[in-house]
Amino acid sequence: MTTRFLRGGLFAAAVSTALLATTGSLPVGQAATAAPPQYRIEWAPCPGSATAQCGTLQVPVDWSQPRGAKIGVAVARHPASDPGRRIGTLFFNPGGPGDGAARYVVAAETYFSQTLRSRFDIVGIDPRGIGASTPIRCGVPVFTPELTFFPRTRQEFDRLRAHNRAVGESCLRATGDQVRHSDTASVARDHEALRIALNVRQASWLMLSYGSQVAANYAELYPNRIRAMVLDSALEHSAPEVLLTAEAISTVESAFNRFTRWCDTAPDCALRGQDVAAVYDRLVTRANRHPLPVEGALRPVTGDDIRMNTPRWLNLKDANVFGGPELSWATLSTLIQLAVAGNAVGFAFPPQQGPTDTIFGIAANGCGDYAVDIHSYGDMQRRIQMGKQLAPHLQGASENWQLVLCVGWPIAPANPPRRLDVTGVPTLIVHATHDPSTSYKNAFGLAAQIRGSAVLTRTGDGHTSYYTSDCARTAIDRYLVHPQAPAAAVCTT
Repeated sequence: MTTRFLRGGLFAAAVSTALLATTGSLPVGQAATAAPPQYRIEWAPCPGSATAQCGTLQVPVDWSQPRGAKIGVAVARHPASDPGRRIGTLFFNPGGPGDGAARYVVAAETYFSQTLRSRFDIVGIDPRGIGASTPIRCGVPVFTPELTFFPRTRQEFDRLRAHNRAVGESCLRATGDQVRHSDTASVARDHEALRIALNVRQASWLMLSYGSQVAANYAELYPNRIRAMVLDSALEHSAPEVLLTAEAISTVESAFNRFTRWCDTAPDCALRGQDVAAVYDRLVTRANRHPLPVEGALRPVTGDDIRMNTPRWLNLKDANVFGGPELSWATLSTLIQLAVAGNAVGFAFPPQQGPTDTIFGIAANGCGDYAVDIHSYGDMQRRIQMGKQLAPHLQGASENWQLVLCVGWPIAPANPPRRLDVTGVPTLIVHATHDPSTSYKNAFGLAAQIRGSAVLTRTGDGHTSYYTSDCARTAIDRYLVHPQAPAAAVCTT
């Protein structure tokens, strides 16, 4: 799932003795003019799984220098349970960019259908800087008690810009060039090294949310190396950042409004019978005047914090295995009720976990993918006004709004928004009409850049469809087994 800066992957893979994978000798990446080194993975049993194998793949820090310095990316593989009917290898990414795929592959029985487990070797990596992969180390925390996502004075804006620059410079000092090469195109190239290490001619892809951006970048670079791909909840990365942010602001505000209407009649809503939007607005106003203390949190919770931490609770209307039982609209209603009573634990920022916190990898990825259109205090005030006009309740708070943490970042983005040109790749794009995280329009924007792709619409709420809709899951499985456009282009359940 899309997360930008607020959430990170938690998987840690243990690697010990060897089961050596065979390797190929195909060239990796268009930027490399000479044949790069071969890529190998030494496999070992994954802790907690009787079938999955874990290992580490060494990849170049800078793909334009394939024989240069290396970093490790954590890999997990779940072999097909029915070898006689095995189709091939399936690459998986759960979203993010702060989440790694390895922990999901280790727990494949929980996260993948019997169809996929039996017919494919399911393989996933923790993207560079995330999870058990080589971390990005920094000396200045991304979040501080003083930092605000909505600087309302010139002094607050100057402080934000100077702080962001200090964070980036501390990462460069402590980590080096990996900070410059943590963008999604680099992650896509890492998957090509993985394909070579696995010695497979083509791989299939199941990529959720942020993973769709990884797959789309890979498809442009290596179209002949994809058998078929499914992109669930598409990210569109071709428009200027300000337009992408405006779309995200409107999308999550619409989801919030649907949540408040759901609360009017839903038995599971803790605020049923109340004017939920008015309750929420009063809570935000009160917390901005008198922040709510939360034990162990980074700082007392402000109204801005409440708004910035609301979108993640909108991602799943109903709890499911992917989000866990606590991630649902019912939980959001309870958290608002608790905050009104003075307990804002559900909207607090946790303190960072040391100099290798996943947040640094997320920041490097986000700032490597987006050229933020905020350069001055005036730009910031116009952005805040845009948020207020497009979203009266959340007032701009969204996953894309977190990109204000890239204002002043000392490194130019390596993979800024641009239009892709992909042909010859069988692709199914799946998207919900009321996805709170990525606009439904994204599916068609991305489809226009992947010629010949098909779009499957799920009419409903929540982010991603593989874990929320039996209809969508069946269609996805069927497409990955037999890559043909689904007969029914709409799922209503």
